[in-house]
Amino acid sequence: MENSSFSEDTKLFKVINIDVLTASPDVFTAEKDLSGIEYAEIPLLNFELENGENFLMANIPISIAIDISRAIGGVNGNDSRLTLAELIPEICVVEKIIIDSIIPYSNAYQATVEIRLEGFSDVQHFQMIPSHATLLALLANADIYVSDNVIRTIDNLEYED
Repeated sequence: MENSSFSEDTKLFKVINIDVLTASPDVFTAEKDLSGIEYAEIPLLNFELENGENFLMANIPISIAIDISRAIGGVNGNDSRLTLAELIPEICVVEKIIIDSIIPYSNAYQATVEIRLEGFSDVQHFQMIPSHATLLALLANADIYVSDNVIRTIDNLEYED
């Protein structure tokens, strides 16, 4: 548990739609693999934001992408055992998820999850992997936001290339 990595004056854009997409590995490189090795598709999450922009996250774990796709489609499994993402909303109120930072020296995002224990008023902040936090938000019917700081940082990185 840590303090939130965003300040209260940071502009947040609400996610209004999520799509699970896939891309072939050669989409990200100009070189073609001539070895004949087949690669699996790379799961992506596309977040449609309230301001009309799209925010894309790549390299989503396949199992998380499948679970997110099921949650979006309202598909329930027939397994009576709970996953961690299913258990948390049973014992806590997930207030919201905010994708709010990029881990320094990496291309990995970080999300802050605001959780309140049942029967308590204090909100706790936890840092999570954004794809896992997205699944948690979908299962808990919590809002998802993307920080303007993350979007601006991505825009700046794209202009440098």
